[in-house]
Amino acid sequence: MQELFLENKMEKEIVFLVVLDDSQEMFRALRYAARRSSRNNGRVALLYTFDTLEFSHWKAVEDIAEVESREKAEEKIAEYENFVLSFTEKRPKKFIMKGDRVECIIKFLEANKFISNFVLAASEKSSPSDSLISSFTGKNRSKIKVPLTILPSSLSEEEIDKLS
Repeated sequence: MQELFLENKMEKEIVFLVVLDDSQEMFRALRYAARRSSRNNGRVALLYTFDTLEFSHWKAVEDIAEVESREKAEEKIAEYENFVLSFTEKRPKKFIMKGDRVECIIKFLEANKFISNFVLAASEKSSPSDSLISSFTGKNRSKIKVPLTILPSSLSEEEIDKLS
């Protein structure tokens, strides 16, 4: 009985979620998540979100814009996947969602209980990550059910490596 418990415990994979954008701090969050997952036999989950485009009377234009947004998302995810693979041998889990960024993250976390940790990094200047940090430490803090890791903007790559 005890052996079964240990086997089940070992099979649980730690998964670190990083929401993708083009900011410098996102790369810091991604570095931390990739190194941490590598050391813990875990994995990184990449979530790319894009806004809905509302062309109510031009549905064809809306459809074309969505296809282009998805293609861009897939290109970006491939780029970020290569970054993750420079730190770990496990391919990241990849997800694309359409809609408001904060709402997508909340829905994603509600639907994907395998996520163990949500990683963000603060910036020195205003950036998309800052609005996520404000949202998930403010009015939406009760809507996420996983630990939130926020890397301070003052950490160097070497300091991030030591922490992870």
